[in-house]
Amino acid sequence: MLTEEEKRAHVRLTKPFEVKIRPFAFPLQRQPTSEVHSADISEGGLRIHCARRFNVGDKLQVTIFIPSLNKHHPGFFKVFESDVDQSLTAVAEVVRVQEVTPLRDYALGLKFLDIYEDDWQALRTLILKELRKQQDTA
Repeated sequence: MLTEEEKRAHVRLTKPFEVKIRPFAFPLQRQPTSEVHSADISEGGLRIHCARRFNVGDKLQVTIFIPSLNKHHPGFFKVFESDVDQSLTAVAEVVRVQEVTPLRDYALGLKFLDIYEDDWQALRTLILKELRKQQDTA
């Protein structure tokens, strides 16, 4: 039998990035936004803690603020950019819900459904570099 770690398709980086989520429904701008933090992130998705309950299968617009993300983007001008307010936006699906504190804290597992290819490459590169850095200091 496989352990939870062996079942994961992607390695996870434990890091509290600022995240904004809102239901992916139209009109999108009228959907309420929740500001949360990630517990961990991978190239396949992330885990967050949220005061609002969502259900498995719900679709969310997710904006993750990752300082220095653009340094890992393929392309030009990344040397001249500020690290402030760099983010990626994706559509994600709730694949796991765990009630941590009744009616106040829910751990949500989110799977990326749609993400801009360059953002995904930058996220993947950033995660691998951060994990390598953690292994070198251990």
